[in-house]
Amino acid sequence: MIIEIMKKVYLFAIMIAAAIAFTACGNKTAQDGENAEGAATEQTAEATGEVKEGSKGPCTVSCEKFSIDIPEGWEVRVIKDNEISAGQEYKEGLNFVYDEQANYKQSQQIEMDIKGMEDLGEKTLGNNTYATFLWKQEAGDAFSAILKIGDGENGIIKVNTTNVKTADNEVVLKVMESLKLK
Repeated sequence: MIIEIMKKVYLFAIMIAAAIAFTACGNKTAQDGENAEGAATEQTAEATGEVKEGSKGPCTVSCEKFSIDIPEGWEVRVIKDNEISAGQEYKEGLNFVYDEQANYKQSQQIEMDIKGMEDLGEKTLGNNTYATFLWKQEAGDAFSAILKIGDGENGIIKVNTTNVKTADNEVVLKVMESLKLK
C-alpha cells in the first residue's frame, strides 16, 4: 500500500513539473520546420530569467547592437553593448564584435595583410553575408569572418573564432546565420 501511495505521489510530482515547464515555454509552437520538442527545448535557458554571462545554451543572447542563438552545450562568456562571446571549453568558440566606425573593405584588407591569411570569399548565411578568411599557421588554422553593416562604409561585425579550423563547421555557421541586427 505504501508503495502504491509513493507511485501516485511521484506521478503527481512529474505532472506538476511538466505543467510548469509547459507554462514557462509560453505555449509556443514550432516554427520554420522545427519540431515542437526542439522549440520547447530552445526556450528553457531563457525561461529561468535573463540570459547573462555564464548562461548555457540553447538560448538567444542579445547585446545593444545584435543578437545570436547559442547552441546547446555552449556557454555565454561575454555580453557587452557591442560584443558577445560564447563557446565550449576546449572546443569551438565565437566572438562577435560590432564596430560602427570600421569600413568593410578596409577591414578585409587588414585581414589579408596578415601573413598566411587566405581569402575564402563572401559566404551568405541566412540574411547575413560575411567576408570569410582562413589563417593558415603552424599551430593550426583559424577561421574568421567580417559582416558588412549597411553600405559597409561605417560598420562591421568582426567574428573571431577559437578552435575552429575550417570554414565548414556546421555549428559555427548556424550561430553566424542566427545573427540579427537591432
